[in-house]
Amino acid sequence: MTINWEEIKWIFKPDGAYRDIYVENVSIQEWKILVDYLNNNHIIKFGPTGKNKIINKIEKKYVCELLIDEAKELECRTASILIEKIIINTHFFYDKEIEFDIDPIEINSANAFKNIINFMNDISKILGRKVILTGEFPLVEVDFKNEILKALTEKEAEKLWK
Repeated sequence: MTINWEEIKWIFKPDGAYRDIYVENVSIQEWKILVDYLNNNHIIKFGPTGKNKIINKIEKKYVCELLIDEAKELECRTASILIEKIIINTHFFYDKEIEFDIDPIEINSANAFKNIINFMNDISKILGRKVILTGEFPLVEVDFKNEILKALTEKEAEKLWK
């Protein structure tokens, strides 16, 4: 299935909020798979939140320790994945859920949207899980294994808002 940019560009209308991409019910093993995939396939910037000590690979061992650090004593780090002019951020908050965020301002063309869909599809493929892009509610769903690619239309969203 393909998605017509003209029918879904409303999803990326800037409203001051980021759009989130989620993979739910994951394990540390899936985080490891994800980190390997990101390091091997994308331009990465990884480092402490708000500091300048940035490296070009996600430190898998540190991330695994961070995700299970219940006392939250380790310094939080952020990874930014660069795809053309799009920055996709992930913050290592929770071991059972992978969360990325994107600024909708950067998704301003069919090509930019295609890059996001390809990214979501790759994540779905390597993890064998459904990947969802959300705003106030799920907007785009990708499930590689079950060959699902669907997006909420603006009319469907209006019904949900009511």
